[in-house]
Amino acid sequence: MLEQMGKAAKQASWQLAVLSTAKKNQVLSVMADRLEANSEAILLANEQDMAQARATGMSEALLDRLLL
Repeated sequence: MLEQMGKAAKQASWQLAVLSTAKKNQVLSVMADRLEANSEAILLANEQDMAQARATGMSEALLDRLLL
């Protein structure tokens, strides 16, 4: 799943690279709106990830990187 998401992000970056500044700003605005709209679910998933990481003994340095 993560590998697939990474490939999709790379392809999207190539498409974004050729857009005008105005269009890029529009895309970023839509992304920001979607992040805000889904912030509760994102933060809940992050809490679950943090709990699992702690349970498996992940180092504090890596936990810091995982925390949103």
